[in-house]
Amino acid sequence: MDNFVETDFHTKADIDNDFRRLDEILNSNIFSTANARNPLFQSAFLETLVRTRDLMRKAEVLVSRISFDDDVIKTEQVKDVTDLITYVRDAMCHPESDKHFLEPRNIKFAFCVSFGKGTLAKIGDLEIKSEHADDTAFFFGPQRIYLKRHIIRCIGEARTKLAIVKVKK
Repeated sequence: MDNFVETDFHTKADIDNDFRRLDEILNSNIFSTANARNPLFQSAFLETLVRTRDLMRKAEVLVSRISFDDDVIKTEQVKDVTDLITYVRDAMCHPESDKHFLEPRNIKFAFCVSFGKGTLAKIGDLEIKSEHADDTAFFFGPQRIYLKRHIIRCIGEARTKLAIVKVKK
């Protein structure tokens, strides 16, 4: 007997649509250095976060949580990659939130991007940096999210977990 999870038609359609749109966005090369000044760069990032978060929530409810913590800056709010995706999605959707500030210095650090390895800022003993030459890092306050190591990996894990989801008959 095949191992599968049943859900309603609308949830399954949302899952399929999320994967389709994420594939389109990621295959468009919008997150390359050549497109860093593209007026749709931030919009594409926001849609990527919203759809990735939706898939992660559906994976958690229907199958299991995506919970790796490689390269995750752990805080009281962020324990794993699911928390990180939620944190960054919330920061993007709520520019007035405190998620954009470094503490205790009250410095706003919102949607800063590093293509490859490097230090974006050094403020006293605080260093905001990307650790990987082969990845793109996005920074929001004290958090850093990598395109490949976090977002694309989450999408891949969600694709694997949600592959067993079928529509109820």
